Amino acid sequence: MKQTSSAIDTDSSLESKILRRKKVEQAIYESEKQLRDLVQERTAELLEANRLLKKEILERKEAENALRKNEEKYRVLFENNPVETVIVDLEARVTGYNLAKVGSGARLPKIGDVMYHDYAGKHDINMLEELTECIRSGKSKEFPALIYKGKYLHIRISPFPAGAIITSIDITCSKRVEQALRDSEKRYRRLVQTIPHGIQEIDTNGTITFTNSAHANMLGYNDGELAGKSIFDQMASDSERHEMKSFLINLVKNSPEPHPYLNRLFTKEGRIIHIQTDWNYRLDNKGNVIGFISIITDITKRFRAEEDKKRLEKQLRHSQKMEAIGTLAGGIAHDFNNILGSILLNTELALDDTGSEDCDIKYSLDQIIKGSHRAKYLVEQILTFSREAEVERVPLKISSIVKETLKMLRAVLPATIMIQQDISDQTGTVLADATQVQQLTINLCQNAAQAMSSTGGELKVELANKKIDSSPPGSDLPLGNYVSIVISDAGCGIGSEIKDRIFDPFFTTKRPGEGTGLGLSVVHGIIVNHEGAITVSSEKGRGARFEVLLPIIDGTVISQTGEDIETVPKGNERILFVDDEEVVVDANKRILERLGYNVTATLDSSDALDIFTENPDAFDLVITDMTMPHMTGAELSSKLLKTKPDIPIILCTGYSYLITPEKANAIGIREFVMKPFSRREIAETIRKVLD
Repeated sequence: MKQTSSAIDTDSSLESKILRRKKVEQAIYESEKQLRDLVQERTAELLEANRLLKKEILERKEAENALRKNEEKYRVLFENNPVETVIVDLEARVTGYNLAKVGSGARLPKIGDVMYHDYAGKHDINMLEELTECIRSGKSKEFPALIYKGKYLHIRISPFPAGAIITSIDITCSKRVEQALRDSEKRYRRLVQTIPHGIQEIDTNGTITFTNSAHANMLGYNDGELAGKSIFDQMASDSERHEMKSFLINLVKNSPEPHPYLNRLFTKEGRIIHIQTDWNYRLDNKGNVIGFISIITDITKRFRAEEDKKRLEKQLRHSQKMEAIGTLAGGIAHDFNNILGSILLNTELALDDTGSEDCDIKYSLDQIIKGSHRAKYLVEQILTFSREAEVERVPLKISSIVKETLKMLRAVLPATIMIQQDISDQTGTVLADATQVQQLTINLCQNAAQAMSSTGGELKVELANKKIDSSPPGSDLPLGNYVSIVISDAGCGIGSEIKDRIFDPFFTTKRPGEGTGLGLSVVHGIIVNHEGAITVSSEKGRGARFEVLLPIIDGTVISQTGEDIETVPKGNERILFVDDEEVVVDANKRILERLGYNVTATLDSSDALDIFTENPDAFDLVITDMTMPHMTGAELSSKLLKTKPDIPIILCTGYSYLITPEKANAIGIREFVMKPFSRREIAETIRKVLD
């Protein structure tokens, strides 16, 4: 048992040893495995680290290559930069410069020179101090125009951590160009401001951006005062504003060349001037229209000269027309007056034959006589205005002239115009020309009638004496006695804005073709020539009142006598009556025979000469017409006077430019009578010649 137990113990010890050995071996195996794993891990790390190191070395080499390339590039750029460049360190010492500096021709700095002390000399300012300050503060600084040895330099100091870079540009040439530009601009401005033509620039809205002195003076403004104003506000009318806008639009569309344009402008004082403008447009760099420029010439004097020329040409044409009208009117007047004379004399004969019992017939005949006299006055007025006459101021009682003028006007004014007269026959005597008094009255009445053309109304004419104790406002009219002519209407009136201009020549508010604007200016001229005055009172829409004052020359009032109502003078003398119109001969023969005369009448001047030559003592008086075929009345009279020098002759004419009272008297004719004449007129003329 003890052996067995001992053997068992021995086996147990051996197993334990084996087991421990196995454990040791296991431990060794695990240790070796861990070591192998660690070696593998470290090997992998070393390989990765080696790879990364190789990569880093490669990248560093690439970076170094790139850096070298950049350094080379910037070195090339620095050295070949056309701007002179100097590099300094923190102590302002030169560390390098580029090829532009080398090629500048100036003395080159030495490496280590103190900039602006050892090199580059002195400037107008302390540049070393400025450089030191830039390096200290780290702020760049520019000096745009430094003068150095007669040159202009643009210098810039740009600090960096190791010092500063100094660039220098020679701007002498550009400075000279700038100076040349400034000089050119001065010359341009001097030229623009001194030329006699106006110059203006406007934007696309028509606002003035520039004007020269000539244009400002042209319109009465100070220099610069027109800037900001619209050119359209200066136009003289709305139509011209629209035309100008259309013109500028068409200028841009159709014409790149300067284009002339005529229009009118208001001055600062409100006058109107005529101008010619040459226009063109202004473009920006992209070719867009940014405004307009115009050169302006004041052509007011030239325009007025042309207008005067046109007016003179018109007056010449009018004069030629009036001459033709005068000739035509004379021929018509001669025939018309013969007819009218026959009507007048036959009516007077008929009036004698009716007696006093038939009032209706007598009234009708009286109306015929009145109408004949009105026709006579009308013909006289036509003849007066169709021939030229010298202005002759003589003492006149103008009441009859005004009345006769109104009679003539009544025939030509519309029936819607009613003429009311308040004309005193007790007015004073004025020194005046009868034709001009007629013209004055006609022009004022026609002006009043035109003011009432659309509505009709009353035209009132007043004539009276007036004493002036104080001069009217704005007039230096002497105090004293005057004849006052007042013409008033109920028309459209005159606005206050134009009242001061109504007497200006060619000023008119009428539409084209309705008048020349000369009527009132002619009136004003006549009144001034007669040393008188005219005043106007009117309101828009309430009619107008014109008063003319003409000085009384003697301060007295001469009354006008009424018509002589004595019996028509008669006689029993022998009369030879000659006229080529049968109705005239018949009427006159009957009138003269009723007056008691023994009348021999003939229709032919040659027959009359034969009758008279056969027995000159058979006649006490010869009455002959002027215009007859074969032989005129003047020629007949000359031959009759050769036969019997003391024979009285009365020459009658409806109208003839060949004979005047002066020419008739020179021939030896005793009296000159205008047809048509009444029974009283011829009767009184006969007695005047024979008695």
